[in-house]
Amino acid sequence: MTQNRWVREPVEPSTSDFHPTLPSLEVVYRTDPATLAAVLPPPLEAPPEPRVHARVTEIKLAFGEHTYEERVGYFAVDALYDGQLGEYPLLMPIDLEPAVAISRERFGEPKKLADIDFARDGDHVAASVTRQGVTFMEIAGDVVETLPTPEPYPSVQWWFKFAPALIGSGFDYGPILIRVDQVRTHSSVERVEGKLVLRDLTSCPVADLAVVDVESIRWTVRTSTHEPTVVGPVDADAFLPYSYARYDGVRG
Repeated sequence: MTQNRWVREPVEPSTSDFHPTLPSLEVVYRTDPATLAAVLPPPLEAPPEPRVHARVTEIKLAFGEHTYEERVGYFAVDALYDGQLGEYPLLMPIDLEPAVAISRERFGEPKKLADIDFARDGDHVAASVTRQGVTFMEIAGDVVETLPTPEPYPSVQWWFKFAPALIGSGFDYGPILIRVDQVRTHSSVERVEGKLVLRDLTSCPVADLAVVDVESIRWTVRTSTHEPTVVGPVDADAFLPYSYARYDGVRG
């Protein structure tokens, strides 16, 4: 019988409790409050502090003789929904092509394909994200201090899941708001003296959220649980202007 790999029987998605411990280089900074408020789609609201999170994480796992590797970036702002403070990711660049579509379609993650560098050489650490020939996010510095390891703590993210309309503007599905609950457990935290550089790129306009004051640069090693749930539908007309940033052009 001729092999047919175009059709598969439906299977339930895996629900593994495996949460790997991963290194990250991350920056938290404050930006202009009005600018941050302007990037928040309803029903998200401006937080008490105009805080931005820029991070690059390396995922490298060994399964017997097979090694799985990817690097993923994260650029998010603090946001409130129904009084709950969380992080709203504007962009999650990744260097693994198969992860882009499923992340957008199933979860609503704002993934875009990018070239990502991530390295530590002794106390020197560096990470960068490049698309369309522009290194639009770069973090570099030197570890200068080991900080106390915090107790595990909860964290929340807000995502939006939708399908752009086949014909015309609007949506064929959604948008719906997704809440992601995490518990973050650190193995180590180190303070870094360094810098964050944001460069202009139309398809990834991180530079629009200018750095006013850097709160912290840290090299962390941690694990996180991950529990997404559907909050419910949001106003499609109000969300539409915020949806275009998920794609690079009219045809995505």
